[in-house]
Amino acid sequence: MTHAYRPPSALAATDFWRLSHHERSGQPLAPQRIVAIGLAAALLAELLLEDRIGFHHDNVVPVTEFPPRDALTHQVLDQLNGEARLPVQVWLRHLAQTSYAAVAERMVRQRLVTEVEHRRLLGRSRVTYRPVDPNVAGWPAARLHMSLLHRRPFTEPDAVLAGLAKTTGLHRRALEGGDRSTESYLDEVIAGTAVLYHQLFAHTAAVVGSAVMAGR
Repeated sequence: MTHAYRPPSALAATDFWRLSHHERSGQPLAPQRIVAIGLAAALLAELLLEDRIGFHHDNVVPVTEFPPRDALTHQVLDQLNGEARLPVQVWLRHLAQTSYAAVAERMVRQRLVTEVEHRRLLGRSRVTYRPVDPNVAGWPAARLHMSLLHRRPFTEPDAVLAGLAKTTGLHRRALEGGDRSTESYLDEVIAGTAVLYHQLFAHTAAVVGSAVMAGR
């Protein structure tokens, strides 16, 4: 007897990493600067999903100092608690400077990816993070894909993941094989999320747009 593949639930930034990288090679599926912004937004989403922060007049407002269980999310919350209220977009740009390496390090510790160094004859070597299990790595994209094609209800974390994917252009993987109604359902799912997530998506889209226009 065979069973459907059902890996354990993951943190938002872990799922976004998997969605934004090839499940076998670990290569980014979008420019790394865009992935980094998406990861920064996903780290804020982790705190939103745990009711650790809120937004007030477009500023990030911590609502508790009680530490999350995850070390990286705890570190982000400490940063937010250590500063005066700052705009969401300021935090997104700040966190994007380190989010790629930070989430990669967390996934290495959890033995989800392995660090692979690509040496070059000239210039600096390049590092990628190869998934340990391609099935686990490909699960977020497959999960969104199946939910969209079959019009299944979305959990709150998956609806947030879908919104972050749409704001960074990574939603196209989930739409493969669908039609216009499939993307309409995606938009419906995103529209059904809480106001806080709408704000996060809007600010993320603005930062992504600025990065694209600046070419960095």
